[in-house]
Amino acid sequence: MKALAEDRPPLPARKAPERPRATPAVRIAGLAVVVALAALAARHVDLRAVAHALAGANPWYVALACGANVLSLALHSRRWAAVVRPPSVRIRFRDAFWPLVAGFAAGLVVPARAGDVLRAWMLARRTGLSTATVVAAAALDYLVGAATLVPVLALVALGTPLPGWARHVLLLFALVATIGSIAVWFLRPPRDRPPPAPGTGGLVTRLRSGLAAAHEPRAIAASVAWGLGGWGAEVLIALFALAALGLPAAPPIAALAVVATTAANVVVVSPGNAGPFELAAMLALTSVGVDRAPALAFALLYHLAHLLPVGILGAWVALREAATRRAA
Repeated sequence: MKALAEDRPPLPARKAPERPRATPAVRIAGLAVVVALAALAARHVDLRAVAHALAGANPWYVALACGANVLSLALHSRRWAAVVRPPSVRIRFRDAFWPLVAGFAAGLVVPARAGDVLRAWMLARRTGLSTATVVAAAALDYLVGAATLVPVLALVALGTPLPGWARHVLLLFALVATIGSIAVWFLRPPRDRPPPAPGTGGLVTRLRSGLAAAHEPRAIAASVAWGLGGWGAEVLIALFALAALGLPAAPPIAALAVVATTAANVVVVSPGNAGPFELAAMLALTSVGVDRAPALAFALLYHLAHLLPVGILGAWVALREAATRRAA
């Protein structure tokens, strides 16, 4: 019997789920979108004036904008962690922050929201929850984000008349928040049902368990509070980017830039959403009277303040994950 046991081949090790990868067609389509939108943004714009404005940008304000983005990432991760169940399990800040950074970093090279799946998988691995459960919680997190953006835009409307596109965005986010809240209310799992372990239960059951925070007013209230703080940090990024270029650093203008780029990020069609992000930021500034050249300079600098910290932190996370796997 011992000899038979020794001759028995070892059981194959469980493989971790493969991380999302972009197909060549998706990459080519994303690059085509970037090129087309870049050409559209550069049309009737003095590129020399744009380059001159960027070259004269105040580096201290640029550094502050990058720092505000790290703050935004931290607040965003707390907003997400607040709606991940079960509430009896306290999710550490780092367990939500680093997967969030890794997901955004993946979005720099992989379009179509593949980074959301990656961050959900990483948090699920750290908490012992099903990946589908965490994906549904991420959807609830986005719903809270849309809902908390509505009062921010309403406050802007009190200080300055909203452009037509901003009123449409306000209506859109209010509609999404209303319909999404109704859907979550009907799809939430029965109260006090523990979330299924990874690999158990049907897909619908695992997805519904990610909406269990709908039973917890404290969890939703905490998520809303973190969400409002996160939008405040986003406004800071825009304010510092405006100040870096010597443009009017007014909170209403910065908030309009945040709203426009957030709406452009709903459907990501290119790596890092390059192209649509810049066009949206330009639209926000030109709608309040800023010339096209400084508006494009702002759009590029504002996007850089988002991409640079995420790229650096994401590379560090990737190196740490690789070292952990080698050690294991």
